[in-house]
Amino acid sequence: MKKTFLNLVFLVSFSLFFSACNTEMDEVVVISTPYGDMTAVLYDDTPLHKANFLSLAKEGKYDSVIFHRVIENFMIQTGDLSTGTQEKDTDYRVDAEFLPEKYIHVKGALAAARMGDNVNPQKQSSGSQFYIVDGEVYDQAGLQTRADRREYLKLNGFFERMRKMDKYIELNEKYNYHVNKYQEDTTYDFQQAQRELVFNSKNLIEEEFGPQVDPGFTDQQVEAYTTIGGAPHLDGEYTVFGQVVEGLDVIDKIAAVETNRRDKPTEDIRMTIAVIEMSKKEITKKYGIEYPKKEQ
Repeated sequence: MKKTFLNLVFLVSFSLFFSACNTEMDEVVVISTPYGDMTAVLYDDTPLHKANFLSLAKEGKYDSVIFHRVIENFMIQTGDLSTGTQEKDTDYRVDAEFLPEKYIHVKGALAAARMGDNVNPQKQSSGSQFYIVDGEVYDQAGLQTRADRREYLKLNGFFERMRKMDKYIELNEKYNYHVNKYQEDTTYDFQQAQRELVFNSKNLIEEEFGPQVDPGFTDQQVEAYTTIGGAPHLDGEYTVFGQVVEGLDVIDKIAAVETNRRDKPTEDIRMTIAVIEMSKKEITKKYGIEYPKKEQ
């Protein structure tokens, strides 16, 4: 009897130990602001961005950093370390990790800021700056408009690179023609002229950089953008590496503050970031975040 009891104790202890060893853990981040807290989960399949963000957060480099660019119904941007306790911002970039078929700019998406295509053709991310999507809800017509905008922004990035190439000097001449027209007459619709010039140059752009086909929106994306809302024109252009899972109302509050002409809040909004360990099983159960299945 005694031996049976001891065996049972051993089996229970071994089972608990084995279970604990097989509990996969993750780290969620809590972004604290004067308007409340936002809890975010970072994605395993954007490992470069996740590791970089967690490293900065754990070292306290994000503490006291301000939200320096805020646009209601679009996004709130932060992460310039020079606005906090550091003397300067990061001087490195993180390689893009685009997964637009999985992670889109739905409300609450955490994404990396970056320099424009003309100086950053690889679309590499800032080493520290990021934004959180506020966005807006679209109908089908609105989504098509944003898809057109997305295509234009992409083509215009290539167009700007080509303008600097000697073999495409005629593109620069055409561009300057419209600039001069606008300088002569400020009622001249320069934006429309620029748009037409870019789209009319699509064949040349594709000859130089390959096919540029916009993927449109999947059924999942349409469902998200017509119910939750977001910023669909940014998909495939910036790396989405996380999602706010608690505190979406905080995004709205920060996005609604008074700003100056440069979209900077008139009163500083500072943050701190804490890193909290949780089991992946609990995160999935509590927030609905699904983790990539490991290859056998």
